[in-house]
Amino acid sequence: MITLNSSPIHAVSWKLADELSVSIDIKRDDLLHPVVSGNKWRKLKYLIEDARSKQSQHIISMGGNWSNHLHALAFVGNELSINTHAFVRAHKEQSLTPTLNDCQQWGMTFDFTSRKEYAELRQERTWDRYHEQFPNSYWIGEGGFSELAIQGVKDIACDVKKEYDYIFVGCGSGATLCGLAQAFPSSRIVGVAAFSGAEYLQPQLKKNIATELDNWTLDTEHHCGGFAKAIVELEELISAIELNNDFKLDTVYNGKVFYALKTWLESGKLPLNSRVLVIHTGGLQGTREV
Repeated sequence: MITLNSSPIHAVSWKLADELSVSIDIKRDDLLHPVVSGNKWRKLKYLIEDARSKQSQHIISMGGNWSNHLHALAFVGNELSINTHAFVRAHKEQSLTPTLNDCQQWGMTFDFTSRKEYAELRQERTWDRYHEQFPNSYWIGEGGFSELAIQGVKDIACDVKKEYDYIFVGCGSGATLCGLAQAFPSSRIVGVAAFSGAEYLQPQLKKNIATELDNWTLDTEHHCGGFAKAIVELEELISAIELNNDFKLDTVYNGKVFYALKTWLESGKLPLNSRVLVIHTGGLQGTREV
């Protein structure tokens, strides 16, 4: 069993926001679990239930060298005695990252793919796609993106009693953005892309968010050079935010959310007295060097 902790909402101490009369809160989904934190568990929980209901003995998925999704999936698979396998966008000759080392220790096996092969895997949609290669298996797409993952993210609304004008969140596969847009139709949801070239997500997001909802924005300008890339300004901002608050940020997702939020504040895109909620999606394991 996976035992979860609470995910409180705290006020963010930030002089810039105070000076511009914008209130910012943060939902601490990073506290949900030491390993399966943030939106990783929310996206996986109904998928795992579905896999078990289908008596699947093997879960197959995909991700990169520092994939929080694979990290969470490998841990859950180990805890629930379900075999896991991943198609990884990396060269098989290179050393495993700390993320993949953890995955391997939890029993996950790998196939290493080229960028072209990896892009083709994004088109796989059916849960039983790999039955021939892996009997009784269950396929989960990149980042867990699926209707069941979106449903899991929508459960966040049960924890949020206050109304917010804007909700900011890091964006990888887009499942969390879709879920939040559906769960909070009266808020403007801003998904901050963690990687360059995220524009390709737009059609997928439109397809998976109800057509009558136009309450979301995909911010593609604050990836800082690409996935897991960082710039000095980002690192300085993270240090400043952490100095005055009791939460940690990573340079992969959550730090970039605050970097985007800083730009929105300075450019006046957030009106006076705006109420903003940041969803901390966890994944701090990606900041490790060993």
